[in-house]
Amino acid sequence: MTDTAVETASRETTAPEKTLPEALGVHRTAALLAERLGVPVVADDIDQLIELKHLEIYDWYKRWPLYSTKDALALDADLVKQLVAERTAWLEVSITRDEAVERIGWHWRDIARMGDEGRVKVGRFGRYLTADVDRLPREAEGEQHITGQAAAKELGIRYPTDLRYVEAAGWLAPVTTMEMPAGTSRYRTVTVPLYRLADVRAVEEVPGVDWNSVRGLPKGAPSPLRTYARKAPTRGDVVRGFAQALADRHGVTVWAWCSPYTGSWELDWVRRDGAPTKKDVAAELAKDPAAGPYAGEITLCPKWGRITRRARALLEPGAAVVLDTETTDLYGRTVEVAVIDAASGKKLMNTLVQPEAPIAPEAYGVHGISDEDLLAANARTFDRILPRLRKVTRGRVICAYKEEFDRTVVTNDAHRVGKRPMHLADPDNWWCLMESYAVWLGSNRWTALGGNHRALGDAQAAREVLLEMSRGRGTMFEPRLAPAGEPEPNPPTPTDVPATVPEQGVPVAASA
Repeated sequence: MTDTAVETASRETTAPEKTLPEALGVHRTAALLAERLGVPVVADDIDQLIELKHLEIYDWYKRWPLYSTKDALALDADLVKQLVAERTAWLEVSITRDEAVERIGWHWRDIARMGDEGRVKVGRFGRYLTADVDRLPREAEGEQHITGQAAAKELGIRYPTDLRYVEAAGWLAPVTTMEMPAGTSRYRTVTVPLYRLADVRAVEEVPGVDWNSVRGLPKGAPSPLRTYARKAPTRGDVVRGFAQALADRHGVTVWAWCSPYTGSWELDWVRRDGAPTKKDVAAELAKDPAAGPYAGEITLCPKWGRITRRARALLEPGAAVVLDTETTDLYGRTVEVAVIDAASGKKLMNTLVQPEAPIAPEAYGVHGISDEDLLAANARTFDRILPRLRKVTRGRVICAYKEEFDRTVVTNDAHRVGKRPMHLADPDNWWCLMESYAVWLGSNRWTALGGNHRALGDAQAAREVLLEMSRGRGTMFEPRLAPAGEPEPNPPTPTDVPATVPEQGVPVAASA
């Protein structure tokens, strides 16, 4: 009786062993091992076991990996305890980046740079060895990188005026740059130069400079430092010089334009056999001693450059025509059509067309063509003029100021009279001057043509737009032929420009 009671009590007090899932996620695997091994295993320890190939993905739950419970329990207990001990030991002797900043007062970029250079040990979780961080103020004092404003404050002079004089004198130059947000746009940035703190402090040791006379000057007051500054070329001078050298080296036309929308320079050039690619020019720009520092402020192959090159190709003899129509109404029937040769401006076709429908008063108010005018001119119907229209446009790109309008009008009229529009209906055979001109201008706003609202006058005005786009933007640089017996022009040598790179890429007295 007693044995039975004991046995019954034993069964009642012993809980059944919990059945574990076949696979667990990282956090639950860590909790399981912590419970079984009696050490504080965390998810980071499981991640390291995975990295060391001791655990592999067994299954997935939604987008989360699962790991075999059986494999986790079969892990070497000493291995897991060692990883936990290493992690906890590292946490005790290391600090985060933010803690390092607070500890020694350096900017986080300088601390990160010291880690990249191996001056500070960086371990797990991106943490820094505390002992190495503590040595920085003593062993690397002066190696911090500071902005131009901070440099001017360190010297006690005005920013940017006096700092530019210091640079132009050759006493100070940036050692690197960083990108910072510009304005309210999260996509636009500016390149900010950074200076080595020790270099800034060394400026105060330049002999013969009365720094007391420089410090505390009011805004606008002449600076004594001007007498030490060498005159530097403007950014515009440097970019234009590179454009001319590029034209000379490769024998191609080059355009250089300073965009008023972005404040940056934009370069493009004529493409032909042997012409440099965008990658080639980018490499030349990076190596150029004068223009290289401005590479971040120069855009190669902008949208207007592509349009300029297309416009020049369309102005080749036999390449394109310019077409314009006048209609009975908006997207109505043709009452007049004109076609001119794009290359020469020669008139290929200019005729009134009998639309066999009345002209709306609004349309008459624009082009001034009346129903009576068509009767008096004995204007032919569209089916009679279509063969000629096909002939003068066949094999050519058809340029129109508003391509979609003119193409739709002539295509609809061809179908209306029971004829095939043939190549006139294919959008690939047309080029819209209005949309291209908007992109070329950089405003992305359509511009009124400004013709006389007759087909021939508007076609001639549209051709003027094509000619304008073909000239490129800004300044055009043509290749210069070297005199007989002289070598071709080369890029400027380092002695042609000051050794310093001015504040924010803009030299003293710089302009666009």
